[in-house]
Amino acid sequence: MTKKAYYILPIDFGWEYLPSVHEFADRLAKVDVEIKLGKQPYGEARLDQFLADFKEAQELASQVGWEGDFRGDPCVFCIPIENEIVYGFVWKQENNGDTLVVTPEPMPWLDELVLK
Repeated sequence: MTKKAYYILPIDFGWEYLPSVHEFADRLAKVDVEIKLGKQPYGEARLDQFLADFKEAQELASQVGWEGDFRGDPCVFCIPIENEIVYGFVWKQENNGDTLVVTPEPMPWLDELVLK
């Protein structure tokens, strides 16, 4: 899966609509337990991959200018691609409130908002 990081102008509104990384991880952990107990008839455990993806997202964000801090909680967003729904990450940097978006697929409309 392609991953791309964008360092863009601050996004100030709508954050309340997104689950935080912690909330999303908690949800995945519960599903993973259900899968292991046989309560979910399909699927595979995903928490470890999610945490690895978030770590990779932070590394990609650093390459485009992220200074390593967060203003508020980092969040998760989902988009449909091909035959599945996948997640990406978005957060604000504490210094100046600029926004970092790490997406599994390029979002060319964000190119117009890129700062660095």
